[in-house]
This record gives sequence, structure tokens and C-alpha cells, in this order.
Amino acid sequence: MFELIAVLVFGTSLWVLFDSKSIGVKKGKIKGFFDMGRVGWFLSCLLLWIVAFPAYLVKRSEYKRRTAADAQPGSIQGSDVPSQIAKLAELKVQGLLTEEEFQGKKRELLTRM
Repeated sequence: MFELIAVLVFGTSLWVLFDSKSIGVKKGKIKGFFDMGRVGWFLSCLLLWIVAFPAYLVKRSEYKRRTAADAQPGSIQGSDVPSQIAKLAELKVQGLLTEEEFQGKKRELLTRM
């Protein structure tokens, strides 16, 4: 029985190590107690599996969301295209976007519709 538990703990800990690499886990990406890098998550799962493995599963979506947001720094969050275009127009009025940038982003959003 002990061997089965050891294999389970080690196997899931290895999965956490490789999964965290594939989704881009890095220290400093999230706030709070569970802000760890890949190796930190791996060692936590090995040493305190009953707490760390469920915590990783919960925080995994937050890491994925942060990684996706980091990959598209110029993207505008919004539920639909018209609201995103309105936000772009506000940025243009504020002088943060040029007319060419505004038209380009607007065209890009309209092609997604």
C-alpha cells in the first residue's frame, strides 16, 4: 500500500513539474501564499502532497490566465466587439492611440466577428 501511495505522490508531483512548465508558471505571476515557481510547486507536492497538489489544481487556471494576458499585452479585455471598439475610441481620444493604430485595431476586431 505504501508503494502505491509513493508512486501516486511522485507521479503527480512530476506531472505538476511538467505541466507548470507547459503553462508558463513563474514566481511572481500571482499574488499570495501560493506564488511559487515550477520547482517550488514540485517540491511542495513531494513534501506536502495533500495540501500542495489540490492548491496547484486550483491555482492552475490563474497561472494560465496570467500567462495568456502576458502573451497579448496590447489586447483589450471585453465581452464583445462593440465594447472593445468603444474602449479603443476612448484610448484614441485620450491620445494613447494614433488614428492609424485605432483603425488597424478596429479592423482586426471587426474581422473576428
